[in-house]
Amino acid sequence: MNATLERPREPAATITSPYTPRNVDAAIWHLERVLSAEGANSLFGQTYWRTRVRQVSATRGLQREQRARLERLMKLLSDAGCGQAFER
Repeated sequence: MNATLERPREPAATITSPYTPRNVDAAIWHLERVLSAEGANSLFGQTYWRTRVRQVSATRGLQREQRARLERLMKLLSDAGCGQAFER
C-alpha cells in the first residue's frame, strides 16, 4: 500500500497573525511590493504568498482600506496573470 504523507492544511479559523493594527500597514505594503515585482511566480510560489496574505488578514482591528488592499492581493494571486504590476 502506498501511503503519502501530506502536511495538513491549517484551517483559516486557526491562522494567527503576528501583526497588530500598528504594524499591519508595513506588512501589507511589503506584500504589495513583492507581489507587484515578482508576482506569485517568485521563489516561494503562490501557496506561500496566499498563506502570508491570509496571515495578515487574520490581524484583529483591520480597517476597511486595509481589508480592501488584502482582497486585491488575493485577487492578484488568483488571476492567471500574476506577474502583472499591482496598482494601488
